[in-house]
Amino acid sequence: MRPSRALRLAAIGIATASLTSGALLTTAPQSAAAPPSSYTVKGVDTSHHNHDATGKGIDWKRVAQKNAFAFLKATQGSRYKDPWFARDFKAVSATPLLRAPYHFFDPKSPRDGAAQADHFIRTARAAGYSGTKAGELPPVLDVESVWVNGKEVCPKALRAGQLDVFLKRVKTAFKVTPIVYTRASFVNDCMGGKGQVFKDYPLWLARYGSGAREPQPVPGAGSWTFWQYTESERVPGMPGARNTVGTADRNVYRGTLAQLRAMANLGSTPTPPQPETSWPTVKSGQRGVDVTTVQLLLTARGHATKADGVFGAGTAAKVKAFQKAQRLKADGVVGRATWTRLVVTVKTGSKGAAVKALQHQLTANGHTVNTDGSFGAATTTAVRAFQKAHRLPADGIVGPATWAALVAR
Repeated sequence: MRPSRALRLAAIGIATASLTSGALLTTAPQSAAAPPSSYTVKGVDTSHHNHDATGKGIDWKRVAQKNAFAFLKATQGSRYKDPWFARDFKAVSATPLLRAPYHFFDPKSPRDGAAQADHFIRTARAAGYSGTKAGELPPVLDVESVWVNGKEVCPKALRAGQLDVFLKRVKTAFKVTPIVYTRASFVNDCMGGKGQVFKDYPLWLARYGSGAREPQPVPGAGSWTFWQYTESERVPGMPGARNTVGTADRNVYRGTLAQLRAMANLGSTPTPPQPETSWPTVKSGQRGVDVTTVQLLLTARGHATKADGVFGAGTAAKVKAFQKAQRLKADGVVGRATWTRLVVTVKTGSKGAAVKALQHQLTANGHTVNTDGSFGAATTTAVRAFQKAHRLPADGIVGPATWAALVAR
């Protein structure tokens, strides 16, 4: 969520349900407290706030390279429609991303649960969502605080009965059990700790910057199925200022990819192929972890380079020297051909600059490790988790395929 905005982003959570009987099937395993990086199935949620001031759209094909699911804001209250929802939903549906719409509950009267549900249902259906098509996840209700004059407050008109009407109406319309996005603190502060209205619905709970402290259970309803762990993670494909990578809400699913696919009506369908991984182009003037990676790999290949993350004249000269030695076009630009010669296969027990490059990339991809240049147990665990999340053989060996997935972030 983005608490500083009046029209706040919402999220959704997912749980599988029988499409014929509506009976809830529990699929989210319980686990000990663990950081978000330990969960391998990740996704985003978006709204019009994720499009820049020029109206630049999201590159959903790029988003699909690093995420399994996407949830899109469709409506708020009984009249508002997100202006990007229909376009984004169509674009997402053309990718392997599992997808669904969400509704931000904005009560204006004690009796508008049905009006908001009908508005959401009409808008979602108009965009092509049915709730039962292959790749479609169940719909979502977002229930949280509102912002008034820059302050977060409880919605005055909120009643549990409204929420009950909304959830039941949406469940009947789409023949799937919706998810509730909320927080334990909201239920305590704004609903008197009475979250029983949510007890039959899986929860997507938010908790930011908490390390391994997972979201607190909702009183009367239980623990999380999805965890929204940040509102500002860099996500390739999201528009940013001056062609930079933009940020978005990021979430993890408390289960396996197979379980998530089952929720999306793909239980007996083979996993779709991942989009082809593309190597990034790194060249003079750029900064960041990919530049640091190039510099460390140059050092590992015998062309000692200062690893300062700045692609200046010195780095360009080293790249050209490496390219010349490899009989490549010596233009100082690190593209596919140079990357494939530059990367070094490393594994448990390896040491040196190439391992440091790997560790920088793992951290940038959300699998934080020490950048000590030693490929020990922690690095092995992080590599296997990354490989599993990206449908690569989880053997802990970092060869060209794993390097390509890492730098394609």
